[in-house]
Order: sequence, then C-alpha cells, then structure tokens
Amino acid sequence: MTEEPTTVTATGIARIAGVGRAAVSNWRRRHQDFPRPIAGTAASPAFDLDEVELWLDRQGKLRTIGPLDRLQQRLEALGTAGQSAEALVLVGLTLLTAPAAVPTPRQLADAVRLLTSPRHADVLLTDLPVVWSPTHREILEVSCSLSDQEDRVGILEHLHAQYVTARGAAGLTDTPVPVVSLMLDLVGPAASVLDVACGTGTFLRTALDRVNAAGGAPQLLGLDARPEHVRIALLRLLVLRQQAKAASGTGEELCLRVGDPLLEGAFPVDHVDAVVGSPPHSPRDWGHDRLAFDPRWAYGGMPPRTEPELAWVQHVLAQLKPGGRAALLLPPAVAARPAGRRIRSELVRRGALQAVVGLPPTATVGSGNGVHVWLLQSPDEDSAPPTGVLFVNGDDVPLEANVRPKDRLEALRRHIAPLWDRYRKGHGPLATDADFARDVPLAELLDEDVDFTPRHHVPNPDSIPCPPDELLKMPAVVRAQLNALRDTLPEFSPTQAPTSSGVPTATLGELSRTGALSLHRHAARAAHRDAPDPDRHEPALTSQDVIAGRPASGSVPVGPDDDPAARVRAHDILIPAITQTLVARVATDEQIGARLGPGVHAVRVDLDYLDPWFAAGALTRSENATKAARTSTGTSGALRIDVKRLRLPVLAIEEQRRRSEALRHLTEWDAALSRLAEAGHEAVRALTSALVDGALDPLDK
Repeated sequence: MTEEPTTVTATGIARIAGVGRAAVSNWRRRHQDFPRPIAGTAASPAFDLDEVELWLDRQGKLRTIGPLDRLQQRLEALGTAGQSAEALVLVGLTLLTAPAAVPTPRQLADAVRLLTSPRHADVLLTDLPVVWSPTHREILEVSCSLSDQEDRVGILEHLHAQYVTARGAAGLTDTPVPVVSLMLDLVGPAASVLDVACGTGTFLRTALDRVNAAGGAPQLLGLDARPEHVRIALLRLLVLRQQAKAASGTGEELCLRVGDPLLEGAFPVDHVDAVVGSPPHSPRDWGHDRLAFDPRWAYGGMPPRTEPELAWVQHVLAQLKPGGRAALLLPPAVAARPAGRRIRSELVRRGALQAVVGLPPTATVGSGNGVHVWLLQSPDEDSAPPTGVLFVNGDDVPLEANVRPKDRLEALRRHIAPLWDRYRKGHGPLATDADFARDVPLAELLDEDVDFTPRHHVPNPDSIPCPPDELLKMPAVVRAQLNALRDTLPEFSPTQAPTSSGVPTATLGELSRTGALSLHRHAARAAHRDAPDPDRHEPALTSQDVIAGRPASGSVPVGPDDDPAARVRAHDILIPAITQTLVARVATDEQIGARLGPGVHAVRVDLDYLDPWFAAGALTRSENATKAARTSTGTSGALRIDVKRLRLPVLAIEEQRRRSEALRHLTEWDAALSRLAEAGHEAVRALTSALVDGALDPLDK
C-alpha cells in the first residue's frame, strides 16, 4: 500500500463534525484557512484528513468519535486510492483472529492458519504486506480495539456495506437480502449451495445465516475472478460462522476459490444441489472465442457472442445434480433478445426453465428497469414431462397499504414464496393470484419470439375485462363529468391593454440569484454515495406524476445525509425536465412530502415576491417552450427543458395575486379535462373489447 495522505470528502467531514453537508460548504466559503482540496474533483473534492481534524480542533468543532467511526473514515479515505478492499480484508483478519495487540504480519498469518484450513489461509494471506505501513498500523490498532466486542459480525457487515456503496460506480453492487432470501426460498433446502460468481459473498452469507438459524451444515461453495472479492466474502463467512458457534474451527463446509467460472469450467467438486447468484451482466469478453466446443452447451448449442447470460444459464445447469435447482438474477433483456431464441426454446422444451419472476427496479441497485429471477432445474429422468412455466409480475403483486418503502421487497417475498411452493406441489396459482401470476402452457411460449418477459404473459389488473353491469355505467360517468366541466369553466372579460405589456422579464436563474426563488432537483449521485443501506427507498415524483397531477408513483434511494430541500413542499412549482410539452404545476396536497424523482425540478418561490399559481401559468407560455427547450436526443419528439432559462414577467405581487385565483381554476379545469379524457379513452377501449368479445350487444335505434 503506497503511503499517501489519508483523504476525506465533504460528507466525511460533516460526519466527523456531526453537522450537515451544507455546513461544510459554508465553512469552505467563510473561512480562508479551511484546508484546500488535495484530490477528487471540483464536484466532489477530497481533503487531507489530518489537516481537516486540526482545523476542526482549532475551531472547537471536532467531536469525539468512536473506534468504528474512526475506522470507517480511514476506509472511506482509502477508497479514493483503490485501497479500500485491502484495508477491509485487514480489518476482517483482525476481527477473525482477535489479537490482544497489534500483531506483526508473521503473527497475523500464523493466527489465520490456526483458525482456517490451509486452502482458505492461502486465499486470505495472498498479498499480505511484509511490513506494516503507518496507515496499516492505525487500521490494526482500531480493529484490535473492536475485535473483543460481541458483535464482530455487525462491525464487518457495516464496513462491507460502506465498501459496496462506495464501489457501486465501479460495477460492484450488492443484492438486497430479501431478494437473496426469495431466491433461496425458490431453490429450497439443499445439502450444497454454489454461487457461481460470488462477489463479496452476500448470497452465501445469507445462506449461512439461514443455516445457523435452522441448524444443519450444508456445503457452501463460491467462485469469483476477483481475488479481493473472494477474500472479503470468505472473511464474512468465517467471522459469521465463528461468532455463531462461539468457537473457532476450520470451516471445512466452506469452499471459496479464485477463478473465472466460465473459462475454468466446472467447480472442482461433484455436482451441487442448488445454485444461486447474480452472474455478471453483459460482460464484454466472456470467452466466446475460446469455448466453441465446450460440452456445457447442451441447450441449443453455443450461445451467441451477444448472449453471455445464456452462457451462464447453461454453465449453471451443468453444475447441478439431476433435479437440482438454480435461481439466477438476470437483466430483463435476456428474456426477449432475438439472438437467444434458440436456447430459450430448448430450455422450455426440456423442462429446464421452471419459473420467471419479474422484480421491481428497487430489487437491485443501479437497475432502472428491474431484474428477473430465472428458476431453473436440471432435468431428471424421474420427473414428469414439462407442461408450463410459472410467470410472476412483481410490479402487480398487491402489497398491504401500510408497507413502508424499505419493507416492500420483504413483503413481495412473502407473497411469491408461498405461490411457488403451491405451484411446485401441483396446485398452481390461486384465483387471488391471477392479477400477477400465471401458469403459461409450453405451446404458448414456443411461438416466434419465445419471450420470457413476465408482463407479456401475466395480465395487468387494468386489462381484466369488467362485468357487463360495470361497463354499462361507464358512459353515464363520462356524461356526468362532461356536464361538470361545462359548468366550471372560468369566465373572463377583455381589458383595454394587457397588464404585462412592456413589463420586464427575468429568467429563473436570475431570480434564484436574487433570492426570489430557489431551484431544486433530485441529486442522484449524492443519494447513491451516502446511503449506507442500498435497499432504503422513499416515494418519489416522476415526470408523469407531475403531468397527471397524481401522487408519487416512483421511488429513490435515500441516505442519512440527504438534503431535506429535495422533498416537495407546499406551493412548489414542479416542472418535468423532459416532456412533450412544457408543463409547470403547483404541487398538490397528495404530492407534498414526496421526494423529487429524477427528471423533476422544483421551483420554490418566496411568497412575498412571487405567487406560485401566477408563476406556474407564466412559465408555460409558448415563448418559454421556444427559448428554454431543445429537442431531446434520447426521446423522440420530446423537449428537454433548461429550467434556469425559463422567464417570468416581473409584476408587483398584488397584480400577480389578483390573477392567481383564475389561473388556479384554469389549471384545475385542465387537470379535470385530462382525467375525463383518460376515463373516456378507457371507456372506449373497454366497450370496444366487450362488443368484439360478445359481452355486450348494440341497441337497435
């Protein structure tokens, strides 16, 4: 480890001082002697930790922190230099061996060999420094003070969560425990469990946690191409196993190795009962040119170069015993890409694919489209011929109304696991499951597309036909809404000259600098960096929520230091950043308190200078759409709004308020008109289907 100054970000400084990030920004602006950045970027600078602590001490702002916080600071600082994995391994080794004082490298290595098998010791001690650097020694000193605590597992897991969050931008993500538990539920009890791309060990750690709770000693196997990840995974398992048994041992039931699973072929053990994991998504080079005649390609032949995930699927099936099951987390594109049709059809014909479960975007970090769980089974001669595949659309699973966002995945698991258990026993989905689950016959799957996307096979609740009595009520409801709209349209009278004629205007950017308003949006990078628990999400407004005037339907990950200004407040003007037409809406009562989602801006006005209803109306004028919008390159025909360039007329607040009530009525009338149009279109669709299907007959006139 190269000895460099230990650095800390603004978030780390705020954590040290026990303040918010805004306070650190103020200190940088107000105090000339505040330490200068020595690394990082302009948007995310990094400071010398020693200099920062000296400055905080001089200012009387340095609070006493515990050993764990101190250790977390050191690991966070080392992450900027790519050394956090080595430091985390050093902490794990100390927690595992629990030395009374800082050991020498030789003493630490000897202690590891006493507590683990020779195979594991070789993995853990590879690249161990010959001598400690000052940074090594500091980490060891703090780790030794923590190693005698009861919850060593909690300490290591806390630091691991920080490591994964910091490494998310580099492609390392952690699967939430409820998703892992669901996948283990699907494969069922097993005497041996393999993770073919174990990463830092979350799947195996959850499996071991379940074993400790239920008793038993299955064999847990793991393989990964990154040596540092295998070391971290092994330490998480060994420390958990040691603490659960309250005694040391060799951990012979554990077997983790370093290697490329696809290139090296089968794991060096007999076939396993179960496989779980999340194979690398879309790797650029997965060995296509070197594996042309590999015997694992038993389902439709060698996968195309563009289908690495289907190579993993066949690799996993080759690892299973006959009748063994596997649950793999795969991107949605694998279910429908044309290049994979041949292999997908073979998986169905031979009964290897048992179920596909679609999970929402919150199921994994960094996936905006959600993920799929493929449940596979190695064909068994004694098994009955396949008749269908179970498809579950997790987006449509009806959850309890009081479920908190962070508990949604666990609630989803409680619905899906019993459904699979019933299906496995031959009972199939119940009538109450019809909205989100369906047993699809093989003949329907083996069509031209061989599409395994759950939402293409499971009817959406909105598409289920209405009873004829309900259908006949639809026209009357639409007529009543039409009459109400006719009566509530505001009336106006002409003026001699427009009040705003010749009135100066100012952009929102200019007005924000005067303090008349402030601009806010979702800070995706800050939320991702600071969140210690990637599974914690809160409701967030989407662009469509703003356009339709409905409550928040999206969600965003949040952390302890998230800016409270990113929540919607009363009188906020909400503007979608990408839209077909320029939209500016004052927040409704149902939207207040929600987070701003990606692509939604909030204009927060000072009510002494600007009326929100007048400002929202002025922002939607056609000249604003012309001057402050440009055609988006990513969305056909859509406009990308530069909020700071939108202009407002500078009118006296009294004049704004005089017109505000009428503008409010117009906005509400427009929203009601949109709801009526939506209801009318829905009625037409439902009535058309009913007439075509014969559920209704036209009246003779």
